[in-house]
Parts: sequence; structure tokens; C-alpha cells
Amino acid sequence: MADKKMFNMPYSDTQSKARSLKIVTAFNKVTKSLPEKDYFFADSLWSGRGMWQIKLGEGNLDKIESNIEKFDKDHEGVKVVSGKAALDFTFGTTKVRFIASHKKSAKAADAKTTAMQERASAWIMHRAIKDSYSYNKWTDIKLDPKYKELEAIYPNVEEEWIKVFYAQQARMLKEFSNVKFKIFNRDEGFMGYITDIVKKKFGVSKKDTWNPADIWCIQNQKEIEGVINKTVDGNGSQTILELNAVLRKLFTERKVVGISLKKVSGNIAKYEEYNVRDDALEDDYNWDILDQKIDLSIKSDDTFNTQDTRVVVGGSNVKYDFQIKANDSKSTSNLKWEPTEEGAKSARVGKAPVDMVVKLIKDNKKEFVNKHQEYPSTGTKFEEKADEYKKLFTKLKTAKITTNVTNESTFFENMMKVYVTEPHVAHSKCMQMKFLEVLVDMKKPRRREFMTDMVFLAAKKGKRFGPFGKLY
Repeated sequence: MADKKMFNMPYSDTQSKARSLKIVTAFNKVTKSLPEKDYFFADSLWSGRGMWQIKLGEGNLDKIESNIEKFDKDHEGVKVVSGKAALDFTFGTTKVRFIASHKKSAKAADAKTTAMQERASAWIMHRAIKDSYSYNKWTDIKLDPKYKELEAIYPNVEEEWIKVFYAQQARMLKEFSNVKFKIFNRDEGFMGYITDIVKKKFGVSKKDTWNPADIWCIQNQKEIEGVINKTVDGNGSQTILELNAVLRKLFTERKVVGISLKKVSGNIAKYEEYNVRDDALEDDYNWDILDQKIDLSIKSDDTFNTQDTRVVVGGSNVKYDFQIKANDSKSTSNLKWEPTEEGAKSARVGKAPVDMVVKLIKDNKKEFVNKHQEYPSTGTKFEEKADEYKKLFTKLKTAKITTNVTNESTFFENMMKVYVTEPHVAHSKCMQMKFLEVLVDMKKPRRREFMTDMVFLAAKKGKRFGPFGKLY
């Protein structure tokens, strides 16, 4: 079993681990004039035997390397250890490894990691709001006497995410510092209760298609469940609109507040509320389609430059960039629709529920089949429908949709090539073209209303959706 580590010892305390004045002197020499002394955390569980590890910022590592080079020209310098920049130095008999923490995650979080991140967010809100524990800067989180609890929830949490948690709690304090929340729930508890209610009473199989709240902030769970139970009590005569109305009242009273968590890209988190005020639920404005693009050009390796289609809508100083692509980027799958609000690149608005998108299309008396089995999966099958897709290509070009391809012949040749290299991507492009045809066939006023509805579906905005706050 690997030794446990706890990287929460600040720079000011590191000298206490030294066994002699000589080592202290050498340590001070190596770490002189660090640019980010707050971004320096040693393993507080180090026993004095073996290698002592210290995490620090990249600027600090560069400075330490520069300090060492002044008196040790033959030092081996920085190396890569487990994908991270590291520098080893020996103080007497004590070997220290300085490790530069990555500022950004190497890959997108999987479901397990996302769950840990959300539980950690709930923990930090509990500390800041219920426990009234004060953090003046992000590094103070590591010095929290209960930091081990956070490490248990999210082992080896990266500094990047500690900064996110700090920004989240700072914004939550601004919004809810005077509210006496007792529970910050992510799993089971109220989450399980409300998920079960909307599934059994209203047929909502996926809770997030109704309300995307990742955590719930609650004053008195027994009390609010009693109120909700009275609302949904009956033999199916109630609608989800009644539940939403009650939850709006409970939200405005700050008795239960659902929070949707999006990654904070800067130092300051933003907060918005959705479906809370009655007067905000009757949006009668429609946005223009500003740009439509399906890139059908190919690279030298006979693959498409992009896998997606983009539809940009906006107006009134707001712009949403819809990414339309396959659910799975590596295999054949159905389409998904996901917009990003301009100015919030790291936080997507949310995915538009597919069944609602299909229903919205039908409500507009148009047809679109979001079943990948209904589209050509091979070059041979595509060739059988060549005339149909060539005509569709020309139709999209005539509608001034950007394709980066000049004519039907080139389009056909490109598709056939990609059906060899990446058949699932060519297949998805067929589906995307069919969706764009739906937009082209709509008259302009209807098309504007449709895309506005698409934004609302993705954002879970409107009377059909539950109230929530978005932290991003």
C-alpha cells in the first residue's frame, strides 16, 4: 500500500521538518525569493524517512531550479515524473522532490470524477455557510483544520479545482450568507426523494431533463418534503407545473435551493437563477440565427476538419453557439444539441433533452428522425442515396449555410473518403444535414422561435422546468 500524503503544509511551516540548522540554511537558499509563496504545499504526513514531496506552482519550480544552478552547475535539473515536472534535491540525508502542479486538467472529467467534484463543492459550501468558516484566499482551504475531509471526498484534488471551490463558496456567501441552510445534499437524501417524485408522479425518467440541480441547499428537509407531498398527493390529477410552482415558492423563501454547478473558468464565480420568478417565465422574445456551418471539407488524411455542425443564435447582447454532433465521437450514435453562451466558454448552457427536441420539431410540423439506424452507415449505403444527399447539399448551400465545399461532386467524394477513414463521422454528418434541412424549411419567424425554444430547452428554462440557481 502506498504511503498516505497530505499536501497542506504551507511554506512558512516547512522548516519545522528540518533536522538541523545546516539543512534549514540550505533549504532557505534553494527556496529564496519564490514568486508564489502561497502556492507551496509540502506533505505534512512525511515521517522524516524516505523522500519528502512538495507541490508548488510552475513559477516556483523555475525559481528553485534557477537558485540551485547558482551553486550547483552539475545538477540534473527538471525532469518529468508521472506526467508532471519535478526537481529533486538532497539536503544532507534528506531527499526532497519539488513537483509542479498542473494548472489545467489533462482530460475531461469522467462520471466518477464529476461526482467527487460536486461532493467537494457541497462540502465547501457547508463549511462556508453552515460552519461560517472563513477563507480569505484559495490556499486557505488547504489550511482548513478539516481539510482531510475534503481529501477523503476528492483524493489528490488538483489546485485547479481548489481554486474553483474557493470561487464557488465566495459567490454562495454573497448570495446566501444570511440563510440558515443545514443540509448540502448531492446524493440520496433530498436528491433521491425529488428524483423519485418526478419519475413516479410525472414520468420524468431523467431528473436533469427537468431540473439540472447538482446539489440541494436545505433548511428543514422534513418540512419541505411535507409541503411537496401535499402538492403531489392524489391520483394523477396534478401536473408538474404545480410542483414547479411550489418549488419556486420554497426557492424564493430560501427553504430549498437547487444549484447547478458549472466549472468556474476565472477567479470569480457568477450566479444566475432560472425559473424562479413568475414574470421571467413568459419570454416572448425570439433570437436571430446569426450563423450556420457544417464543415464538409476534409484534411490530408481524408477525415473531416470537424465532427460537428454549428448554429449560432443571438440578440439583445446575448449569443449562443449550438454544437450539434453525435453523442459518441468514436462510434455511431444519435445527435445531441448543446449550446455555449458567448463569454462563458468553459461552461456550456446544458444539453437540450433529445425527446423534447424531437417533439419541438413535430410541434412545428416538420420531420426529423434522431435514430442513427435510419441513416447510411457505410459508403455503399450512402452511394445508394447519393442523389438525395447531393440535392440536400445544394439546398443547404442555397440557404447560405457554410459548408467549405464548392459543389456536389466534391461533397460526394469527401463523404465517400470519410466513410472509409471514419464512417461514424460521415454517418453523423448525414444526420446533421437532415437537421439543418428542418431549419431551412421553416419560415424565418418560425425558425427564430424554434431556436429560441432550443436555447430554453438546453438551459432548462420555462414553466415546464424546475427552479434552480446556476453557479458558473
